Amino acid sequence: MSEAAHKGTGRVTVFSMFGPVFGYASRLVDDQQVAYVGPLTPGVQWSKLWRMAARCCRESAQDREKAQWIITQATRAFIMHADLVAKLPDADWHVEGGGHRFDVDGWSNHDVLVTGNMAVPELTPEQASLKRTYYPHHSFDD
Repeated sequence: MSEAAHKGTGRVTVFSMFGPVFGYASRLVDDQQVAYVGPLTPGVQWSKLWRMAARCCRESAQDREKAQWIITQATRAFIMHADLVAKLPDADWHVEGGGHRFDVDGWSNHDVLVTGNMAVPELTPEQASLKRTYYPHHSFDD
């Protein structure tokens, strides 16, 4: 999957999780359904998403289980509108290089998860700002 594959125009689900705001988009790339998930809140790095997954999964969870957890949170926001900030039907988006790519073999109808710092130019600063949460301990760094 090339660097050019990390951008697109289409449906973007914007949701908050433990304070920070994340974006989720998916598309077909080289016959694989790819989920793109990344932080939209300024100052939040993509690695925080993986640390959140580590805190919410069992201690012995490997990267595959953490990737599945990340996709589950994104699709939960899309389908159930859980912690939904915005549902953009036709927005430009991109995920910066340097993130993490993981094969998930059909988990929640996705073959691949790509995480990285995400940008959605259509979002307002208010939409991308930290949100109130009852569970801040899941996103705070040690």
